[in-house]
Amino acid sequence: MTGVVGPASRGAVFDLDGTLIDSLPDLAGALNRSLACHGKPPLERSEVAAMVGDGATVLLRRGYAARGLEPSPSDLAMFLNDYEAHAAELTEPFPGIPEVLADLRVKGLALAVCTNKPEASARKVLAALDLEDYFCAIIGGDAIQYRKPDPRHLQAVLAAIDVPAANAVMIGDHRNDMLAASGSNVIGIFVAWGYGTADAVYRVDQPAELPATIAAALEHP
Repeated sequence: MTGVVGPASRGAVFDLDGTLIDSLPDLAGALNRSLACHGKPPLERSEVAAMVGDGATVLLRRGYAARGLEPSPSDLAMFLNDYEAHAAELTEPFPGIPEVLADLRVKGLALAVCTNKPEASARKVLAALDLEDYFCAIIGGDAIQYRKPDPRHLQAVLAAIDVPAANAVMIGDHRNDMLAASGSNVIGIFVAWGYGTADAVYRVDQPAELPATIAAALEHP
């Protein structure tokens, strides 16, 4: 846990890939290097984007399936090691995200990350991008028994930041984020600049819209 500031009455929980950061170049790079070890041609960025959201194991399985392969445990281990080594080479925050996080912290919200990404990789890339200290808790997909869309993943994050579901929002670019939110009675806010699709009452098209949307959602759920 990082950046702990004590109990807060309201909280904003963020997905990571496709929501806070554009990690697709580094994810695609690691996946394509793994495929190249088997003599397979690379996948296009748009193909990889459609595979992101369910964690590294599923990403690798989907990428391999697109080339008629099934990854072995050693393929997964090499992919994870390769990705973690290069996780912050081309990855960047989406424009405006650092300013939004700073604004939300000034307004007293407890911020956290709920990601299906392995936690070590999530922390490494957030630290490299100078974003880690904004968050009171970061819980990756391998840190507990459950992961999105299972609502217990989000519930563990809320427990870690000591914010009740009624006073929280879940912000993400994927149906898994919105399903975890609805299953936890948390307000979901879908961001349109990421990699996935989802139905949600609240939708934002650019990061600058987030503070006002979060305030409106918490005021009038």
